[in-house]
This record gives sequence, C-alpha cells and structure tokens, in this order.
Amino acid sequence: MLFQIVRFYLLLPALIGLLSGLLVLAFVLTIHLVIALVLKGVLGFKVPSPPGLTRPFSFEVESVLPFFFLPAVVLVGVVLAEVLILLFAKEAQGMSADTVIQAYHRRLRLSFKTSVVKLLASALVIGSGGTAGRLAPSALIGSGVADSISRLFRLSPSERRVFIAVGFGAGLSAVLKAPLAGAIMSAEIFFKRDFEAQALLPSFVASVVSYSVFGSVYGFDPLFRVSTPPFSEMKVSHLFLFIGLALFCTLGVKAFVLLFSKTRDFTNRILKDPLTRVSLGALVSGFMGLVSPMAVAGGLGWVQTLLDGEHLSPMFLLLSMLAVAVGVSFLIGSGGSGGVFGPSLLLGALVGALYGVLAENFTEVHLPSLVVVGMTSFLAGVVNAPLSNIILVSEITGGYELLVPSMVSVFITYILTSKETVFPSQVDTRLESPSHQNDLGMFILEKLKVGDYMSDPITVRPDDSLKRAKKLMEENMIGGLPVVSGSYLVGIITKSDIMGLSEAQLEKLRVYEAMTREVFVITPENTLAQALNLMVSKGVGRLPVVEKRGSRTLVGIIARADIGRAIRENITSKS
Repeated sequence: MLFQIVRFYLLLPALIGLLSGLLVLAFVLTIHLVIALVLKGVLGFKVPSPPGLTRPFSFEVESVLPFFFLPAVVLVGVVLAEVLILLFAKEAQGMSADTVIQAYHRRLRLSFKTSVVKLLASALVIGSGGTAGRLAPSALIGSGVADSISRLFRLSPSERRVFIAVGFGAGLSAVLKAPLAGAIMSAEIFFKRDFEAQALLPSFVASVVSYSVFGSVYGFDPLFRVSTPPFSEMKVSHLFLFIGLALFCTLGVKAFVLLFSKTRDFTNRILKDPLTRVSLGALVSGFMGLVSPMAVAGGLGWVQTLLDGEHLSPMFLLLSMLAVAVGVSFLIGSGGSGGVFGPSLLLGALVGALYGVLAENFTEVHLPSLVVVGMTSFLAGVVNAPLSNIILVSEITGGYELLVPSMVSVFITYILTSKETVFPSQVDTRLESPSHQNDLGMFILEKLKVGDYMSDPITVRPDDSLKRAKKLMEENMIGGLPVVSGSYLVGIITKSDIMGLSEAQLEKLRVYEAMTREVFVITPENTLAQALNLMVSKGVGRLPVVEKRGSRTLVGIIARADIGRAIRENITSKS
C-alpha cells in the first residue's frame, strides 16, 4: 500500500517530469535552431526572445530572400509539418491543448511517438514564422510522455487520466518557467467550471522536476523582465483601472473566440483535404506576418518590447492585434501544428498596452502592470483557467505586487467569458466528461436502492407452456421471466433455455421442464451498485427482487435498463 502511494505521488510523477523537461528542452532548442536557419538565415528577420528564453543560436549570414517571401516560407514549413504528422502520428494533428483534452475525456491514445512528432512538427511551424505558440505543444509533449508511462506500468484508466493531466502541467511548467501555475493549470484546463483535484499533488512533483531540468539550461529567471511598483503604493482607485482592463479583455476574448471558432468551422467545411486546409492557414498566417511582425513565430518576445515601452502606437497595437488573431485563427483553426496559449498571451499583452495607452489620456498609469495583468486575464478567459493565471502573474514577474490586481481582473474576465472556449473538447464539469461517467455512475449507484427502481415482474407459472413463455418474452422484449407459484419464486426461464426447440415442443413442454432452478436474487434494500456487480459477475441482465434476505417471495424485477435509467435521471437532476 505504501509503495503504491509513493509510486503514484512521487516516483512516476518525477519520471514524467524528467522526461517532459528533457523533451521540452529539445523542443525549444529545435525551435531556436529552425528560427536561426530559416527566419534569420533565409529571410534575414530577427525574432525577439523573452529574456528567460534567450536564443542560444546566432548566425551572421546574408539573407537569401526578401522578407515578403514570408508567406511562402511559412507554407513550406507548415506543409512539411503536416506531412510528418499524417505519416507518423495523426493524433498529433491540430490544436495541441484540445488533443490533450480529448485524450483526457475520450481516451484518445497519446504516446512517446506523439510527443516526438509534435516536437518536430511544431518546431517547423513556429520556426518558419507561423502564428502559433510553443506553450500548448509543450503541454502535449508532456501528456504524450505521461500516457506512454501509464501504459508501460499498466495503470488503471482513472490513473492514466490523472497522469495525462500531470504531463500537461509538466510540459507547460518547463516552457513557461512557472511550476506552480503549470501544475494548477493541469487541473483546470479540462473543464470550464470544474477541477481535477486528484492531479494536483503529483503535478507539483512533475512540474518542479521538469522546471528544474529546463532551468538547468535556460536559467531560473522569470520568462519576462518587468519592474512593478510596490503594492504599498497602490491606491483603491487603481483597482478601478484594473476593473476597466477586465472589461476591455472580456471584449477581446469574446471577439477572438468568435473569430477562431468561425474560422475553424469555415475551413473545415469548405476544405476536406488536410494538406489543402493547412496550406490556406499557412498562407493567411504568412500574410499576417507582413501586416505586423508580432504575428511571426509565436511572438512571445514581443511581449518584452511592450513591457519595455516600445511599439506603443495605438494604430500599430490595433494592427498587431488583428494580425495575431487572424493568423492564429487560420493557422491553428485549419489544423496547423501549434497552440493558442502563446498567441493568447501576446493578444492579452496588446490589449493591456492599448488600454494603458488610451487610459494615459485620463489618468496616471503604470503600463507594464497593465500589460502583465492583461496578458493573464486574456489567457484565463480564452482557456477558462483563472486560478493558474492569477499565480502566473507572480511567477512571470518574480513578485507579488500584481497579485491583487490580477485577482480582480482575472476573476471578472473569467466570469464574463466562462461560456466561451476555443477548445471544442472542453466540458463544463465532470458530469459531462465521458471518462468520468463510470466513476460518477458507480458513485450514484452506491447511494440508490433497488426498491426505488425495480419494476413489476412479468411472470409465468411452472405449468405454463414454453410457447406462452416465449410469447411473453417477445412481446415485452425481455430475455427472461421469473417462474412463480403464487408469489413464491421457484426458478427462471430465459431465451437460451428454449432456444432451438420446435413449435411442437414449445406447445407440449411445460416451463418447469426447462427452467433454471438456481436463481440469483437481490433485495429492495440492496444498492443498485450491488445489483450491477452481481449482474456483471454472474453474466445476467436482470435479477428477481425478493422480499428480504433468505426469502423467496418475489416483489419485483431489476434490469440493467432500470440501472441505466437511474444514472441518467440522477445525472440530469445534478446538472
């Protein structure tokens, strides 16, 4: 027992964290290599990096093509990535986070191969300039590792489900350099209004390990460099500024989710071939990169330029918001490999910057604070993960000065946008999760009594003909009938007992000559869970209900259909 606890909460999470950290490290290094070779080497375009992800590769070479060839370069990268996915891991296609959510709810199989293929495909898409993020692919990499480990150690479906969430948090924690936020998001991301609490403790272990592995190469400084005023200098009136930011973010989230959903539906409806579909998305993404450089290669480095007070022209901010939103909607919405987490953070930063620039005309503002809180509020609204984004503010700034403002802004944005989501597979609560139905159903059945759901029995007497018994079973579409003498249960007759008999035999033979005398029974005081377990263990579809234990007085019948009705009624009433 102790070993099982240690294995579940420590050993396996640590292994998931170690492998996830190594693969995410390889993923980010590969992105930087492709960016250096393609965007800088071919187009001569420099993509800024966040301070916490300083690019290790630098090439001083003459560019081969002018920058307006960007759409063609993105097209080549996206098509190569899609071919790689179609050949080796079709489950890695499309939105990374939604793939993990499908694996969690609907038992879609992931694997170590999924992680490696996603690593290479997303690196090609991002490194060639596509408007896609590296955060969600990192989370998918972690979940693929976790699913492989779950199968290797032959874990139960419920344990596998938990470890998919653990892997998600491990991958995200490494690339965000935010272990606490990543661990909490692993419990939030699968639901709009619920929480996978069982994943939290193992996620803490896995996230710390993956963060440590990644930080051993990229350092342990926060992702962004930002100076925020001490919380003691904040006035109550400043909170109203962040309430206004929340409303601003709410409008942005609603517009972005609507654009993304409509674009995804449109491209999937008109283009059935996946290569043609992603080609369209790649071209649109590339052209959006010509509209604004912030739409190129995920753009997280551009957040730092906003924090540093650069590129704050309202027109440039508006154009960049439009370019990033359209670029990611077409690229990821059409099935391109990448994620929406990174672009959502950038969109939130742009919304916060624009709000700050406009607010400066009326009051004194600290623009970097609005950029950071806008970033996390926007992401919380897009992915329905408020708690992790409140924590994320502290981890990406290295302090707690913005904790209260972020609580105010994130809470308002989430409340006003919780019905929207960019993830088709995300559900409201565990009640709607297919993977939780077995757990939830058995929990419900443990509380319900057989006597409340049993039906009036349709019976036959021992001296009735088998023809009459067969007719009753056919008319009522049931597989068996209790055999009673008065109200005393003497046996049961089923379709299998009379199978193969001729019409003459059915007319001649009596029920007592073919019935089974050994009958499995249940009482009204037993739970539906006990009834279902007995049915499964004995291979029967219905059980006679007797008055009490040891009695043979028949009072009802309970069938699998009655148990299913009980589950449906109680799930509906609870939701």
